[in-house]
Amino acid sequence: MQLTKEQRTFIVEKYFQAKSFQQVIQSFQEHFPERQSPKKVTTGRNVTRYRTEGTSLNLNKGRSGRKRTGRSEENVRIVQGALTENPQISARKSGLDVTKSTFNRIITLDLKWHPYKMHVRKAKN
Repeated sequence: MQLTKEQRTFIVEKYFQAKSFQQVIQSFQEHFPERQSPKKVTTGRNVTRYRTEGTSLNLNKGRSGRKRTGRSEENVRIVQGALTENPQISARKSGLDVTKSTFNRIITLDLKWHPYKMHVRKAKN
């Protein structure tokens, strides 16, 4: 179970007062009796994160997950350049080194273009 914001700040504050992980863990047990006390490694990582990042909060948002490779800035520029040269180009016949699904995602999500095909209809008599 993840530590709450209050528990993380408690750990950092107690460490800077006591300078001992054992004392921090004992204080944590006394202050939060309903929660299992964190291990020495967790306490150390929390303090290290505070020193390097300036906060002991969970900073995984925006850092976790698979990196975006298909829709990279370079591929977006390549597709945009190809479409400005020839707006009639199709995803399959583009000759670019991107898959057709990536090509279509770049068009709709990054370039905000919505491809459509004009349909000629018969006039009503």
